[in-house]
Amino acid sequence: MTDQKFNSPDFDDTEDLLNELFQEVKSQESHLSGGIEEELTQGAIAVQRLQQTKVTFTNPDARLIPLTVEGFKAKNVELDYEIQELMKRFDFYSMVMSVNPQLQPSVLVSSLKCNLKFGEKEQKSPLIHQIIPDSKWQSLVNAGVNLNLGLDANLDIGVGIDAAELAKVANLPDYDKLKASVGTKDEFKAFITLDGLNYKCGKFTLIAQGVDDSQCRWEMQKPEIQEQSTIRFNIIFKVPKGWESIDLIGEVWIEPSIDWLNGELSHVIQSISPHLKNIFGNKEKAAQKFAVGKKETWNNIKLPKP
Repeated sequence: MTDQKFNSPDFDDTEDLLNELFQEVKSQESHLSGGIEEELTQGAIAVQRLQQTKVTFTNPDARLIPLTVEGFKAKNVELDYEIQELMKRFDFYSMVMSVNPQLQPSVLVSSLKCNLKFGEKEQKSPLIHQIIPDSKWQSLVNAGVNLNLGLDANLDIGVGIDAAELAKVANLPDYDKLKASVGTKDEFKAFITLDGLNYKCGKFTLIAQGVDDSQCRWEMQKPEIQEQSTIRFNIIFKVPKGWESIDLIGEVWIEPSIDWLNGELSHVIQSISPHLKNIFGNKEKAAQKFAVGKKETWNNIKLPKP
């Protein structure tokens, strides 16, 4: 998988561009009011609220745990032979990456995106075995049921659902593709890696990539995250035996709805600088140009002993 698929904004550039847009809109609105308007008006308030919108990571080792044959046995799960053989060559880990969106009032979001990339050591990188949530769980995520996700004997993802909600899931159009991995919680025997995965973000589109790679990405299109305090992404990865630490780069950002921003600026957009006005001509590019987010690098994250 190429880095091109993991392109992200330059957060310094997006911050500068939003500052420029704010000053232009503020100036144009002041001009429309005859130059006597002292308080910010509609367009400037919208841009300022977008500038004040934040999204951050929590510490990646807060929920970093080793996955071992003994750990699965303690949960009454006997790992398959192939996985046991892999565990003789690699150490497996589960890591939960939590992101905290902090939206300002009235800001509408077109997407929330997250990239994770492992650093190389001795010309080798950790490899991602599973990403959670995966795109194949799209319909379950949008069904609004309470899910428990866990790893089965193949280190594949299984889903436990309340018996009362199973009928709702069974009526999903793609249930035939999912039912082998879905069961009720009282029958759900797995090594739980992420309990209560339930994204209350409306009916968004989920895109996830990165299995068997050293980097991965998630994209939540048109999520409703005004009331969401934390969104969790989980990866299962493996490293060569004996590794004591890993390096990780994380990027997370919120792209605004350009329809919303365009509507807030409609009365001044024809008067702002041509290069700013032209950005609005392509919604996808404009959303990334006006994104707000954060990039973090964590070096030497200590791996707990298996």
